[in-house]
Amino acid sequence: MSKSVSKTSRRRAGPTRVPGRFLSREWLAALATVVLSSTGVASASASFVDEIVSFTPGTQAGFGQAELPAIILGPPEGAGDLQGSLDVLALGNGGEIVVRFMEAVICDGAGPDFTIFENAFHAGGLAGPVFAEVGIVAVSQDGETFFEFPYDAGELTGFAGLSPVHSHPDNDIDPLDPAVSGGDSFDLADLGLAWAAYVRITDPGASIPDPGNIVPPGNSAGFDLDAIAVLGGCAPPSSTTTLTSTTTSPASTTSTTLPETPLCGDGRVDEAEECDDGTIAWEPGERCDAECTSVTCGDPDHSGTHTATDSLFLLRVATGIALCDPCVCDIDASGPPNDVTASDALRLLRFAVRVDGVAITCPDCNGGAESQ
Repeated sequence: MSKSVSKTSRRRAGPTRVPGRFLSREWLAALATVVLSSTGVASASASFVDEIVSFTPGTQAGFGQAELPAIILGPPEGAGDLQGSLDVLALGNGGEIVVRFMEAVICDGAGPDFTIFENAFHAGGLAGPVFAEVGIVAVSQDGETFFEFPYDAGELTGFAGLSPVHSHPDNDIDPLDPAVSGGDSFDLADLGLAWAAYVRITDPGASIPDPGNIVPPGNSAGFDLDAIAVLGGCAPPSSTTTLTSTTTSPASTTSTTLPETPLCGDGRVDEAEECDDGTIAWEPGERCDAECTSVTCGDPDHSGTHTATDSLFLLRVATGIALCDPCVCDIDASGPPNDVTASDALRLLRFAVRVDGVAITCPDCNGGAESQ
């Protein structure tokens, strides 16, 4: 199937309505100010994923990746009981994604605390079985230690991806009300946790026989993530704030501090990073890869070696068909206005086939280039 719909322009939060009409943006801002000042609870705009920490595609993934990270931000775009949304990211068989909440972390309250929206649907009518591609759900306070929600592989319970999604920004269905929103909700109390800032979803692949395993997946295999909504949100703790969380039983508590965890994709070059361009999405020709490592000079496809394929890519750049950071593709360091030309492509080809005396030197980009 073709997924052409994206969340690039969608709102960060679903529509809030009163009977018969929308609340204006001005009223929403005023109400949010009152709520925040009187209760300290995060606003609805802080109810969805803030950033992707990591994404490891499984086999036969690809669907939705071109729209990252926008495609999983904001509210769900459910298509109802009989149709799966196309506004999703396919994890692939065995794929995994970790997301972070910063404006409002998930806090344990009465009832469910967060909802995960996939694109499950009833096959053949409302009485038909649900076509599901399940995901194993885990949460964390620090992004390092994760606690997995219990599940039953035989009965297909305890997973995300089991329920159709009803909420959409264009309808009256509140994504923050699990009684009507659809999707699969989870309660931190089941794990004895008081709060969590990270959610990890793992597609189990063929190890768990869900209906999705029997259909040729193309590039849309595995769990398909639409959105995650925080239902019991609260202000995030600072690096010096200590919260109490129940870890083994209601009578046993442990003090846990949420550190300021360095994250690839946050726009800051931390000690363990060579670069950070503010996203973990990566395309050939970009200087900073998905793990915040600088791409080698003359290796735009990031394969680890210089090949004729790299030379062809430079030729495409020189003719305006493709784009490439000069730190990666301007291999003679000629600089603007013509950073990458056909001469660069020819030189790279000669270097790739080991012609004596041929060297490449990209511009000095603070660690993003090298001479060879």
